[in-house]
Amino acid sequence: MYRLVVARIVRRTYRHLTREDHARVVGQFGPSARLLFAGDHALGGERRGPDQIADWFRRVFELFPDLRLEPDEILVSGWPWNTRVAVHFRVRATLNNGEPYENEGMQLLRLRWGRAVEDYLFEDTQKLAAALAIQTGRDPLAA
Repeated sequence: MYRLVVARIVRRTYRHLTREDHARVVGQFGPSARLLFAGDHALGGERRGPDQIADWFRRVFELFPDLRLEPDEILVSGWPWNTRVAVHFRVRATLNNGEPYENEGMQLLRLRWGRAVEDYLFEDTQKLAAALAIQTGRDPLAA
């Protein structure tokens, strides 16, 4: 039953992100949480704590205003004091040049008592870097 509840919360969280309600999502991160987005590009790197994580989400939605995130599969393991969640997700957006952006990725999330303490995101970084070059009008490795 616990795993079903967590999976339902994760699906709801993805819906909040699609509605650009990232403030609600950031509220689910603990005070010493880490978010790591794989890749050497404008969104890549590690953020610590809710303030840096909130800044990262704001940047994501500046770059991709109509971003849509859809979880395909959610796997939950563990108990409330140490829960692991793996999500295979799809990303869709419209680029500044009018072309569609589509990608997929994996998320590995660790929760403690309902708060996110670690969030690892892995997306096809070559596709993302190419999209970032279009969105920023500059080298995909620029911040």
